[in-house]
Amino acid sequence: MKSRRGFALLAALWLVVAIASVALQFSIEAHERRTIGLLASERGIQRAAAMGALALTQARLEQALRVAPSGTNVQRLRASDPWLDADSNYSGPVLVDSMEVDVQARDLGEKLNINSVNETELQTFFSFLLGDYSKSTQLAQTIMDWRDVDSMPRPSGAERDAYIKAEMLALPTNGPFREIEELQNVMGITPEIYAVASPYLTTHGSAPVNLNTAPVPVLRSLPGMTDATLNRILQMRSQGRRIENVNDIFPGAQNGRRPLPGQLAGQAVINQINARAGVNTTQLELTITSRVGPQAPPTKLIAVIANQRPQAVVQYKQW
Repeated sequence: MKSRRGFALLAALWLVVAIASVALQFSIEAHERRTIGLLASERGIQRAAAMGALALTQARLEQALRVAPSGTNVQRLRASDPWLDADSNYSGPVLVDSMEVDVQARDLGEKLNINSVNETELQTFFSFLLGDYSKSTQLAQTIMDWRDVDSMPRPSGAERDAYIKAEMLALPTNGPFREIEELQNVMGITPEIYAVASPYLTTHGSAPVNLNTAPVPVLRSLPGMTDATLNRILQMRSQGRRIENVNDIFPGAQNGRRPLPGQLAGQAVINQINARAGVNTTQLELTITSRVGPQAPPTKLIAVIANQRPQAVVQYKQW
């Protein structure tokens, strides 16, 4: 009799344990589903807020294209280039239905698109940054080998076999770079070189180099750009003078006067720079970051907006 009671008690205890285990499992699954639901809800709210911030910024940019300011010197400059100083005028917090969204604007004319510059421009760019002609030649050729469609390495470049032999973690894609961070996988690009070069490079947009705003390493990479021409550009900027066209940086190019040595190598040089450079802000890259709370993972939206006066057209979006 006692053994039967003991067996019944043991069975009851096992039943209680089983029920508790099932209840705990249901509780854990419910918590996980709730967490997933909250994350999905937060992500949806953040994406909507980012899109709202994009629409508001696009409207501001379009308004600038439609209304030409006048009065002060700065306003007159902005009349010819409505998106002048975009990094300060269109960057900062934007309120979307009482939610603060961060917007950072950057003139793409201040960067080089790593997918469109040629080998010579890459070599000149790295040579200026690093002061090492041999290393810059190697980097230019390995970058070109990474993005070209064939598997034939250049004399100082590297293709798949070289990466395998060096036990590199990534192999050449034989296609364009998707993000600038991918440049870190290219043979010869050390963390130090990447840190120095990446601020001047992008994979977005197709804006010509802006002679009025581009930094020196970007300007120096232009075909036909000499130290004398570069100094002329920097001198005009320091004097607060706006470059209205490429001829402005070549004294005597328009009135037929004989230029100073090193300032003008001929119409061919003007044509070369004119093909790769401009004087206005034609494309902006917007980096929009939204977050519903301090603990929520942020949502980031990158958009490229083009100046197609009188419209500001979104050409590219990426989450």
